[in-house]
Amino acid sequence: MMFDHQSAVERRDRLREEGKIELPLNVDTKKYILSSIKYRDLLISLPLMAIGFLALWYLTQLGYSFSAQLLLICLSPWGTFLLILTIHHPDRKNINFFTHRVIWRIQFNKRQKIFVYTKGDLMSSKQKKNAVKDIREQLGIKNIYSECYETTDNRFVKVIRVSSVNLSLLNKKEKTKIFQAYETFLNDLPRSMLPLQVSQIAQPINLTNYGSFIEEKTAKEESHAKTILTKSYLNYIDDIQKSKNMVSRNRYVILARPFTNANRKRVLSELERDVKIVSSQIENMLGGRYELKTKILDNEELFHLMFACIDYENAQVNFSFKTALFSPLTVGERTYEEMSGSWKQMKANHIM
Repeated sequence: MMFDHQSAVERRDRLREEGKIELPLNVDTKKYILSSIKYRDLLISLPLMAIGFLALWYLTQLGYSFSAQLLLICLSPWGTFLLILTIHHPDRKNINFFTHRVIWRIQFNKRQKIFVYTKGDLMSSKQKKNAVKDIREQLGIKNIYSECYETTDNRFVKVIRVSSVNLSLLNKKEKTKIFQAYETFLNDLPRSMLPLQVSQIAQPINLTNYGSFIEEKTAKEESHAKTILTKSYLNYIDDIQKSKNMVSRNRYVILARPFTNANRKRVLSELERDVKIVSSQIENMLGGRYELKTKILDNEELFHLMFACIDYENAQVNFSFKTALFSPLTVGERTYEEMSGSWKQMKANHIM
């Protein structure tokens, strides 16, 4: 394959040009009899093999003479099923065909697909038996409150977005310094700030700020030709960020703290303090010409992050900056009442 003759950096650059990312594969701990047949696959297919031998015995009792052709016919269902179990997903080689096309399809058809959101507290265990499952229980997020997630298991979660440094362009000495600085940062963290999660999430590319910058710079342009070119360029930028082939990898540092109704305000205050300390330590981690910038996500950014994780394709459209360029509309009284009713219904049935 082509992958065998490419370094990790070359493969990553090639996939980036194609608008793709490489999915990491989990370590396969299953035991193999041969190169592609696992002990588990053989165990799963044993009932079919037993049925094949039973059919062979029954046919011989009816008067058919035993032969290799008869044996092959009786065991062909077992062999076909065992062959299907050895076929793997074209991209994710550690997942076989039977798992992702049969088992996962059955689980998808059986699972609940419509989730509701109702204002107020979550239902009790008795009420859940006769009600549709709430979307907050499925996500594990009860609310987005005071610039943090409030989870269903009573934890406050703060998220810090961190910029990155391109290590592939650095020499060995510079890489060593950066790794040592990161090691020092982890060792200097107080025990009270642990556990701390570092995550990298692929999201739709967001050019909203860049589009607003272009619009601001060209707002006073008097040339009609340049104005048309600017609008065309803004449309081009909007199409780029809606494209399914364009993604950005954002790095996040996540802190969580459990709370009770008695210490809710105190825990939230302590978490805000810890997040500011961690954010400052990250920005001061690297010295010289390299620096990291941090941003504590606000309520709207937390919502966009959650939205991108659960509905990536629609999140691409959700980042459009064109909505800010619409002119005010004048509507009649009846239309306003209809719009107001729709807004109240949306507010009652959506998280935000």
